[in-house]
Amino acid sequence: MNKLNILFPFTLGLSDGVITTLMLISRALLSGDSIGTGLALRVAFGAAFVGAFSFFIAEYSRLREEISRTSRQLVLRSPSYLIKGKIGRDILIESIIGTSVSAVSGFTGSMIPLSFSVLLPQDGLLSIAVAVVALAGLGAGIGRSVRGNYLFWVLTMVILGLMVSVIGFYLHLV
Repeated sequence: MNKLNILFPFTLGLSDGVITTLMLISRALLSGDSIGTGLALRVAFGAAFVGAFSFFIAEYSRLREEISRTSRQLVLRSPSYLIKGKIGRDILIESIIGTSVSAVSGFTGSMIPLSFSVLLPQDGLLSIAVAVVALAGLGAGIGRSVRGNYLFWVLTMVILGLMVSVIGFYLHLV
């Protein structure tokens, strides 16, 4: 899996980890409730697991579709010849590697606001601010990697982080 292939699961996992965590705990953070280490680890693991599971399903399905399309273009009777061979094993391995990257970055992204909440339980707004700044940094990285407009990506990620925090506050999930 080359650098470009790892960028997608990394950015997906990191952003999903931060955003999912903001959705789940923003009410607790802004209400001044204490997020203990145990809850922080459970939320981070849950966010990473769900994100990784979704990534694997989507990525493996996408790669299998590519094999099916390729087999039609090669006028093969069935894609099973390609799926059962080296190409089939390669897409499974690529999906597993991407899933692993997504899971680790999802856990890391989730722990960004959670670690501040555990270390400074009285200042939930700081945890949310740190998460939004992390999303802004991720937006800048995405803007750079796609040679896009940095400001657009930074603002998009900041707005997304703030929106999710507000929605999470009103949903009161944790």
